Amino acid sequence: MTSVPSMTVAEALGSAPKVISDLMGDSTLERCFRTAGLPESMAFHVGHYIPEIALSRFFDAAARGAGDDLFGLRLAEHLSVTEYGPWGDYVLEAENLGAALQRAVDIMHLHADADTLTVRTGSLTTQFQYSFAEKSGSGYRQIALAALGPLMSIPRHFCGQGWQPASVGVDLNDKTAARNIEARLRIGSTSDSNCTSIEIPNSDLLAHNPETPITWTTIQDVERSCLGGPPPNLASCVEALVMQSLATDAATIEDVAFIMATSTRTLQRRLNDHGTDFRSVTALARMRRATELLTGTSTTVSEIASQLGYSTTSHFSRAFRKSAGIAPNEFRTQFARTLR
Repeated sequence: MTSVPSMTVAEALGSAPKVISDLMGDSTLERCFRTAGLPESMAFHVGHYIPEIALSRFFDAAARGAGDDLFGLRLAEHLSVTEYGPWGDYVLEAENLGAALQRAVDIMHLHADADTLTVRTGSLTTQFQYSFAEKSGSGYRQIALAALGPLMSIPRHFCGQGWQPASVGVDLNDKTAARNIEARLRIGSTSDSNCTSIEIPNSDLLAHNPETPITWTTIQDVERSCLGGPPPNLASCVEALVMQSLATDAATIEDVAFIMATSTRTLQRRLNDHGTDFRSVTALARMRRATELLTGTSTTVSEIASQLGYSTTSHFSRAFRKSAGIAPNEFRTQFARTLR
């Protein structure tokens, strides 16, 4: 495991959980989340990042449940950048399609820290290419196919929902899959590309935006919604994963190691190399979550203590006082005064 695994926003799941639930039932969806090591509430977390290997396992479990090795194509029919919050809003508010593609390239680092988007313009057509950093997982096949959905959703916003690319490319190295993709999409495809791509006629790049936003989204809005980008180091990555679990349950080092596709011992050693340990990172995440619950909800202190995994309310109160310098109820009262 490298210091920090390749990370992507949780919104990359898009409407996949709903599609899986509708097609195969809630039990299959729950199994997909368990296989990936993701909390089931993950689909609703805006601005959170998850390891790409977990996303890959989630999609692979869905394909296995469906018994369809091209299940990603079915997901692609439902996936769109409109599900990416301010990230997608900023892209789709561009003046024309060409500008939208460039916006997507410019802010890709806020969607995923190691994935790339590229625009390659030829004499007649332009290749809009997406390269997923984590290709080692068994679910990469589904990721490569599903990525066609968000890619095509951008031209369709400007050119209409019936728009089709001149061709598509998918990094599968499978001629049979290419023929099946062509049959399903009814357009030419190649499977020996080194990325997922769509071919856009250059004349379409000038297609103007059919919508005028009521409010405009800035790149600063995108940065805020994405918390400035993926976690920059291992400790912040682990803290982010613990925080996501704390919304519904307590996270163990085994849980976090699993979602990061590493061993417990390796994770602890890596944290030690960074001058910390899992217990310290978890304590910090608990206090951050406690602060959010105290200032953003009317949840009682005892309920917060229970949700964060403390054995007693007094144990939580002592830990909070040690961290913040005051008791939880005092902290909540002081915060309320600042709002008056």
